[in-house]
Amino acid sequence: MSLYFYLYPVQDIQQILKQYWGFDQFRPLQREIIEAVLRKEDTLALLPTGGGKSICFQVPAMAGEGLCLVVSPLIALMKDQVQNLTQRGIKAAALYSGMTYRQIDTMLDSCIYGDYKFLYVSPERLAGEEFQVRMQKMNISLLAVDEAHCISQWGYDFRPPYMKIADIREKLKGVPVIALTATATPQVVNDIQEKLLFKKKHVVQQSFVRKNLSYVVRQSRNKEQSLLDILTKVKGSAIVYARSRKKTKEFSDYLNKQGIKSDYYHAGLDPLVRSEKQDNWISNKTRVICSTNAFGMGIDKADVGLVIHMDLAESLEAYFQEAGRAGRDEKKAYAVQLTDSFDLSFLDKKIEESFPSTELVKDVYQNLSTYLRIAYNSGINNSFDFDLRAFSEHCKLHQTKAYSALKILEQQGIIYMAEGVSNSSMVKAIAAKDVIYKFQTDHKKYEALIKFILRTSEGVFMDFVPLEENIVASRLKISVHQTAEQLQALHQMKIINYQPRKENAQIVFLQNRVKREDLWLDTVFIKSRKESFEEKLKAVKYYVTENHICRTKLLVKYFGETVEEDCGICDVCTSLKKTSLSTAGFSEIVAALENELKQSALTGVQIKTRLQIKDADFDKAINFLLDAGKITWADELNLKWVD
Repeated sequence: MSLYFYLYPVQDIQQILKQYWGFDQFRPLQREIIEAVLRKEDTLALLPTGGGKSICFQVPAMAGEGLCLVVSPLIALMKDQVQNLTQRGIKAAALYSGMTYRQIDTMLDSCIYGDYKFLYVSPERLAGEEFQVRMQKMNISLLAVDEAHCISQWGYDFRPPYMKIADIREKLKGVPVIALTATATPQVVNDIQEKLLFKKKHVVQQSFVRKNLSYVVRQSRNKEQSLLDILTKVKGSAIVYARSRKKTKEFSDYLNKQGIKSDYYHAGLDPLVRSEKQDNWISNKTRVICSTNAFGMGIDKADVGLVIHMDLAESLEAYFQEAGRAGRDEKKAYAVQLTDSFDLSFLDKKIEESFPSTELVKDVYQNLSTYLRIAYNSGINNSFDFDLRAFSEHCKLHQTKAYSALKILEQQGIIYMAEGVSNSSMVKAIAAKDVIYKFQTDHKKYEALIKFILRTSEGVFMDFVPLEENIVASRLKISVHQTAEQLQALHQMKIINYQPRKENAQIVFLQNRVKREDLWLDTVFIKSRKESFEEKLKAVKYYVTENHICRTKLLVKYFGETVEEDCGICDVCTSLKKTSLSTAGFSEIVAALENELKQSALTGVQIKTRLQIKDADFDKAINFLLDAGKITWADELNLKWVD
């Protein structure tokens, strides 16, 4: 038995894993991470997408006494995890923007006086004075920081509210922290540990190498045709990522017309519609889901054989995470990046779009404050429903510019932007009890629904209670649409007050409103963020244009990992197999060729003489580079390098 068991009076972690999650064995590194947490060691768990990060803090929390406080920026993922834990008989709650004061008050009391094991908190709520006061009454035994890269300004998704976690640590003396992320460069790994005040640096890291995942970059003149060709050749479940919501539908419609069962998904769809689309894809009723990057987080589907990116990601961190949703069952899978002649120029344009002038940022701040009707010297910690499209029209600005300005305000710690919050539908009985009983007797059509509400919704006569239409529909054996229609009818007849679920993005003001001229922006910080963004885009460009280095090697090197052997299955490796050259030998030839041909065009004889390359290797290398578009004929005799 492990040493940790003797040091701490806890249940056996293997037993907990089996009892609550039904697994007989831990995944690689999970046990090592869990035992470190139980020894109260601050730990950074760096595990790839699908590596089972949540188990690493959930199991040790269940093994000991007290509450686990989980910080996460993703509201949808928080709600999913709370639901999953609840279904396993574990008490859990989530605190995020958009909740009512009564909901927050009840939840915090439950975590203080009840036997709750997990409290998920969004970072902007963590910094609130009310939460911090109530937090100190809780028996917190573990602090878990999900998506920990958000704490680093060098990370691809920096969120200033994460910086407040250090203040929380100061108030939770002796409570260990576990930080979790799927993607982090060496610089970000160090930054996470410093910002979270690790007593001693401790990283448990799984290799970034995915031995079963073939990375492919394909140049295409017609991306839709290439998409069809790939899906025809590679069978099985697939995700197609696109930049815009409009494109997701267009690609899905195109595939359906070609006989490939597809659907589309993005954050702008009704929550019930999204849930249905997601379920159909998970159960393989739909083969292909065409989506924005809103899709995939927290979805555990092992048999995805193919992930295709129709547009370039803004960082290799984002690409690696999305591509990594393929092949979790450890069978061979493909991550394909399609590119055309416009993609690289789009990235150049993206730099300027993402960093508007200081004056524009101040204009957007002024417009936002007016739009949300916030008075001067007020607004701090207030949250507001927010529609980017309506706001952009109000400002007479393109949505991209408005969003970029808001992101800068967020990175400056002035506001916080939360993704769409899907709140449950709410219902309250407003007619008297005797009126309702008589109504259901006289209106048999609504009898089953009314009885269900009264029997399952405690306190429905006193206040609004949550109601899930899909659960009601399932119990009454009618459709969700019919359920909603009946609820609306009862609302119209003033029997109940029915408030259908809504989904709105949230803007949270982290500071009181000031005058435009008094708004201070850290221009040095903005400049450093821009430089970091440029470096990330440069890495993406290099990944899609470099055609003689193993793509797995190239990707993992970006994350600070060095591997000796080529993967053997990416597009570069499979192309080189045909030439019987190794990537190491090929790289030497290419470097020498590039050096010579950038200076002047040369004939084949001149190249072989200068570089002393064997005839067989020379022919293979030249043919490969011609096919890859790295070199071309300057005239009938001379070759030149293509910049």
